[in-house]
Amino acid sequence: MSEPRAEILQAKEDKRERLSLRELFFLSFGGQAPLISLLTFGTAMVILAGEAAPLAMLIATAVVSINGLVVYFMSRRFKRGGGYYVYAYYSLTPNLGLNAGWTYVAYAIAYGGTLLAGGAYVLQQGVGNVVPQWAFALLVSSAAATVVMLGIRYSAKYAEAVSIAEMIIIVTLSVVFLRDSGWRLYDPFRFGLSSTLLAATLLGLGIPTGYGSIAPLGSDAESRSIGKAAIMVVLYGGLLASLFLYSLEAMKFSGNLVEYSLHRFGLYSLVPLAIIAINDGALGGVSYMLALSRTIEAMALDGYMPRSLSARARGRPLYAEAMAAALFVAVLTLLAYRLGLFYTFVALGSLAGMFNLFIHSSANFSLARLSARRALKHLHELIIGLLGASLSIFVLLYSLPSVNKYVVYVFMGWIILGFFYAEILDMLGSERPGRRSISRNPVRGHLGRARG
Repeated sequence: MSEPRAEILQAKEDKRERLSLRELFFLSFGGQAPLISLLTFGTAMVILAGEAAPLAMLIATAVVSINGLVVYFMSRRFKRGGGYYVYAYYSLTPNLGLNAGWTYVAYAIAYGGTLLAGGAYVLQQGVGNVVPQWAFALLVSSAAATVVMLGIRYSAKYAEAVSIAEMIIIVTLSVVFLRDSGWRLYDPFRFGLSSTLLAATLLGLGIPTGYGSIAPLGSDAESRSIGKAAIMVVLYGGLLASLFLYSLEAMKFSGNLVEYSLHRFGLYSLVPLAIIAINDGALGGVSYMLALSRTIEAMALDGYMPRSLSARARGRPLYAEAMAAALFVAVLTLLAYRLGLFYTFVALGSLAGMFNLFIHSSANFSLARLSARRALKHLHELIIGLLGASLSIFVLLYSLPSVNKYVVYVFMGWIILGFFYAEILDMLGSERPGRRSISRNPVRGHLGRARG
């Protein structure tokens, strides 16, 4: 990268609106779509693990917390937008960086799409089959796309309002369920590890991982704020989800949580449930559309995607945002048309968990390699990186027997296609910045250079 180009990138990034720690926290918490995640992921966890569901949630929170610490340390090193793609590109190799970015595209669509599908499913359950299921998917995903196209500042304000309302609702429901159980208390730690428990953990990873939606926003916020928000949202979201699942199992709950909620609170809850479904699903989609757009922008700047996607209008990567929004709407609507909303949610949820572990393993190895260069100074980071990678790979491999084989085929196929894509770009002589020229970047530390 030449110095004039670096200066242009610096000037572009300086014009971006900077998000505060508060805005990042609510965007990240909104990226969890907490209530929809609990109504959908939580239901699936209860079906799989029963009274061990809270334990699975705590294990998932522990795994996610370690990966959150990795994002905390990596975001402090890289101020350039792009998140996991940038981490791997500058810490490992360019081709591994490309594959991390390629995988993040699938992860963002799978995870954000799961939340959107969950919102559409809850809405459909409440309203009934008055219209085709794909129409519900189109409605919720289009609502999210509209918010994204209004701009990141508007998206952050929307996330804050919806997130605060959901926090209140989740705590209230937890207390109501515990009261309905007769305040029954039980020990969720009596269960041992099993493939079923870890399969539930794989689903649980999808609940407190909203920080995956803010890691790529390095150009839109202070790097220290991203790291702090990542840790805060994991702990708060994970503990809140554990409380909710514990209260469910205190009632010995089994079945469809949406149907139970309608039965428990009556038909008058239909309207607020529909409103929550649209807002919560849309909120999760908004966070991941924004994250995907920043990853696409970073890859386009490096020549891994069409350069036009890095162009900015009105101080934002408008074309990348439009592409991200269009991908979400198209994929979710098509899947809902082919599979129906419930099976779309199940398939995307499993894929999201697997891609989650893959991209975080990439970030873990990136941190470990950077820390190993000055191991004595960064020993704690080296340990966290290796521990996070080990845990992520263990959960991924141990849960594979319980995952639908077609989901595994899609997961492996996408990763293999990513390596093929990297090789094809090499053969075509695609232009990309060299690592040596980056190290001479006059704005060292801002555009991607790792700080020791």
